[in-house]
Amino acid sequence: MSVLFTIFVIGIGATIGASMRYYLTQLMNATLISDFPYSTLAVNILGSFLAGILVVIILERATLHEAYRLMLLIGLTGSLTTMSTLSWESIEMISFGYYGQAGLNILLNVVLSLLATGIGVILGRYFLIS
Repeated sequence: MSVLFTIFVIGIGATIGASMRYYLTQLMNATLISDFPYSTLAVNILGSFLAGILVVIILERATLHEAYRLMLLIGLTGSLTTMSTLSWESIEMISFGYYGQAGLNILLNVVLSLLATGIGVILGRYFLIS
């Protein structure tokens, strides 16, 4: 697979993932009015859960072409989740003196995203083995 084709297929997945993140964030911001960045937390948890399921399907069960694996795992879930927004929102909280809120934001994003990935892997294995 050529470098340009690899970039292209990852870009397709990234476009879908970033678009999903944007619209999910907009939806959550419209429904939840809060100073806490719940929308970033939600997309990180959702993307991590999806990554856990996809890892099982793509790497353990399905025989997909490498292009599809890259598109889904790197492109889609990589751009659906957002470390940069988590970092920016946390630094912004710290700069305004909201240290506890920043710490809670970081802790929740890391712990719940890891937990979601683990649950995705477990559910993926459970439902694919049955």
